[in-house]
Amino acid sequence: MRFARIAGIEIKINIFFLIIAIIYGFLGLGVEIIIIFASVILHEIAHTIVGSLLGIKIAEIEMFPFGGQASLESFHGLDPVKEIFTAMAGPICSLSVAAVFYFLPLVPFSEQLEFLIKLNLTLGLFNFLPFLPLDGGRVLRAVLSKSIGFKKATRIAATIGKAAGILMVSGGAYLTYYYFSGANLILVGIMLFWSAHQEGKLLMFSFMRFLVRKKGELSARGFLPARQIVSSPEARIKNLLAETMPTYYMLVVVIDKNHEVAGILSEAELIEQLLEEGPAAQAGECLPPSFH
Repeated sequence: MRFARIAGIEIKINIFFLIIAIIYGFLGLGVEIIIIFASVILHEIAHTIVGSLLGIKIAEIEMFPFGGQASLESFHGLDPVKEIFTAMAGPICSLSVAAVFYFLPLVPFSEQLEFLIKLNLTLGLFNFLPFLPLDGGRVLRAVLSKSIGFKKATRIAATIGKAAGILMVSGGAYLTYYYFSGANLILVGIMLFWSAHQEGKLLMFSFMRFLVRKKGELSARGFLPARQIVSSPEARIKNLLAETMPTYYMLVVVIDKNHEVAGILSEAELIEQLLEEGPAAQAGECLPPSFH
């Protein structure tokens, strides 16, 4: 649900955030709702500021109780170092807020102040966990993408996120059954599983955006380091593109049955063929007619 537009960034409220707000409202915890909202907004502002300094434009932010999920407008998945710094900014900001209000007597101590400190401490530490959609998951993806590529790294980080969600729901159900105190853990687990599942569903869209924007980066910079792989004509283009690495432009050397070079294909040619022919497209289809 759209909430506001701040500095050109669309702010959306996730349904789970609304559920938490309604529950807190019925319990008479209006101040706590404001603290949660302000803390999550501040967490996301940190992402936005650091991202802007690194040349990353953020198009929209979706608010969750455990933080926000930013959609990048440019350089998505392109530079792992930039992605790591941008992702880490949120948790560090939340921990800093907790530390400032804990160690500096800015306001008289109260239950609301204690809630603010504990919330930001939890928000910061929780987002360090290494799975999507959390910030730690984006760091994990950035690190893994340098060795196994963006697509595989996203799938791994999202799968870990879904597994973590299932574990939390299971643990919450156990605590609820025996101790009547696991409802929050169940809700968080459901949110994590759903968000990680969404990351997986949007993987192909994110991956194609990643490839197209790398082409734009090449045009802007004028050069990129190259990485070559060798392929048979029958290799599926979607599998070849899955081997692409951030900051490297991939060239595919196609060899024939005699192990002689039949042609060299660029990422741009592979993307164009994939878009035209679909997931069954093969590398050999990009070669000149004389090869066939």
